[in-house]
Amino acid sequence: MDKQISIIATFLFFHILLLHFRLAKCGNATSICTYTPHPELCNTLQTTSPRKTLDENDVDLGRLSFKETLAQATNAHKLISEMDSSSLDELGRSAWSDCLELYQDTIHQLNRSIDSKIDAFDAQTWLSAAIANEQTCHSGFLDFNKSSQLESLQLMLGDFSKTLANSLAINKAISPSTSNQKRDSDHFPDWVSARDRRLLRSSVKADVVVAQDGSGDYTTISEGLAAAKRRGGGGLRRFVIYVKKGVYRENVEIKRSMKNLMLIGDGIDATIVSGDRSVKDGFTTFRSATFGEIIIISI
Repeated sequence: MDKQISIIATFLFFHILLLHFRLAKCGNATSICTYTPHPELCNTLQTTSPRKTLDENDVDLGRLSFKETLAQATNAHKLISEMDSSSLDELGRSAWSDCLELYQDTIHQLNRSIDSKIDAFDAQTWLSAAIANEQTCHSGFLDFNKSSQLESLQLMLGDFSKTLANSLAINKAISPSTSNQKRDSDHFPDWVSARDRRLLRSSVKADVVVAQDGSGDYTTISEGLAAAKRRGGGGLRRFVIYVKKGVYRENVEIKRSMKNLMLIGDGIDATIVSGDRSVKDGFTTFRSATFGEIIIISI
């Protein structure tokens, strides 16, 4: 009898110990929700996730939050693309078009945040950019005083804004105090390839020369980019466009599909790009950018 009692007591002890361990894990994951701007959504995500997540830590809750945010972003893009834009006027359709592109960009950024190879600080950057995209989408409607159309959009997209904000807060809470990125003696981040380092250190041979005075291959940057696209620029190797000194009055837009492009100029006060689009002329703030998605590097 005493032996049976001893066995039962031992079983109960280990059962309680295991239960305590699981609750501690769950409590740890739940406590991270207190750092978010919308803890109720964070707690709901934790409690409605598969049972196995109760044994996971804060980092796993972060990944779970990222995946949920990505799923909502994908659904948001789908809903926006399926909207009946014919019910919008010209300005409303312009704002709608911005949102469609911005949410596609957000999906790309969230995918990068989830990548296990990405440094936590890089993930924070991509998540911040995703929030900026959403705010830019909203600004397009507000630029043209289309607040009622914006309210309809926000209602359709549900809790995406809150979920995205939570992911940013969770990533910040679980990130180390310092970046894991390492730099070499020339202060290049470790993600800059050896080939690109050699390219940045040396005199660059341009594939295309843009010169306003007609001494190059083209007189506008947009023409140079079009040539790069025709000649396979953005492929596996860097395609270099050299923009000579001058004031280029144009709005330059580079799509994400055009990768591995490098633009160089003659200096910050020599190669100048100046656009003149504005909301007054019917352009959203997003479309008024002089340069989209790339930076000119001067040498």
